[in-house]
Amino acid sequence: MKIAYFTDTFMPELNGVTNTLSKLQTWLDKKNIRYAFFAPDYKRNSATDDMSASTDATDQLSSDILSADISYANADFHHNRIHRFRGIKTSLSPESCLAFPRYREVFELCDKFKPDLVHVVTELGIGYRGMKYARSRGLPLVMSYHTDYCKYLQFFHLDFLRPMIEKYLTWFYRSAHRILAPSRYTLEQLFQKQYRNLGLWSRGIDAEKFNPRFRSRKWRKALGIDDKFVFLYVGRLSPEKGLDMLLYAIEEIETRFPGKAAFVLTGGGPYGDFILKKNFPHVILTGFKTGPELSEIYASADCFAFPSGTETFGNAPLEAMASRLPVAGIASGGVMEFLSHGKNALLCADGDQETFTENLIAIMENKTLRRDLAETGRKLARSRAWDMIFDDLLSVYSGLIADKQNTLGSGCRDAS
Repeated sequence: MKIAYFTDTFMPELNGVTNTLSKLQTWLDKKNIRYAFFAPDYKRNSATDDMSASTDATDQLSSDILSADISYANADFHHNRIHRFRGIKTSLSPESCLAFPRYREVFELCDKFKPDLVHVVTELGIGYRGMKYARSRGLPLVMSYHTDYCKYLQFFHLDFLRPMIEKYLTWFYRSAHRILAPSRYTLEQLFQKQYRNLGLWSRGIDAEKFNPRFRSRKWRKALGIDDKFVFLYVGRLSPEKGLDMLLYAIEEIETRFPGKAAFVLTGGGPYGDFILKKNFPHVILTGFKTGPELSEIYASADCFAFPSGTETFGNAPLEAMASRLPVAGIASGGVMEFLSHGKNALLCADGDQETFTENLIAIMENKTLRRDLAETGRKLARSRAWDMIFDDLLSVYSGLIADKQNTLGSGCRDAS
């Protein structure tokens, strides 16, 4: 089996999609499944396909403007490859890179690889070319739905674009033989919008990487917060993540419990400068973190505060649960796949900043509640192994490829 993946976001960019694709690549290597990734390049003069590129390099080049009409890729087809294409940075998401490679180059690379199936991960420049290639070659086409763009529009005052984007997405996904959603909530949303050929591709967690054993008093002391109750947020620092609710909670908790709590925000994005200008006395912005350092941050906090109601799944709360953190979140979106109010989290309605704040305070003040939520969450997280998630994905691939082969075989018999 040979799979061609087309994505407009990839490592070293850090988000839920790239995390999933990184885990998927490791699993494909373990299973000896041939693949080719078509993805953006985040560097000016490098054609590397090294998956371990540093976050520092990404940050250093975040303001670079790359040529949109020049693309390149390595052409060694004896091994699994990642083909990178230069693109442009945008102000809405400066850590991202939007690429529009030449059709002829993409098609030539794919024809040499000869995929059995195409998996389009995103809907923009590179994803669009993957869709066009699959259609032109009559290949089985899987598309995965990761981002509810229309929910984001209101946070950037772009609601007037909603009809145009909805129309484009409906047309785009119509080509798929299978559309995979990350949660049952998102699956139902797509069904209501008349999307068909739907399936579920959930998300897993590495419960050894995200583990309470990484709790570090040394890390807490280094930040000067060892004597405080530590609330943690991990994710993009952007308005669509509901961070206004978190800032409200920070202000309220600092007023009512002065000096008792600290707030650690891990991630990056356009909202970071706005938060810094607030000059909160006990707010720490760590920037992007990965690997053992991220594991240590999760395990060393006391409560996970996640105010986002726009998630199609929500990897970060699951990482927190695996690290045995109680979660305060929003009863909306894909997080409802695994968050349950009163069992492994305290939830409130999207936009209800008062109840969100009270939930944080309840977790801070009630040790028994904190322990019960954390232990139940850890148990659930340990049940969501990545191998099982990817085995299910492989079954989808195999079924579509078999359907294609059966169709071709039937056509040959009919012709004879």
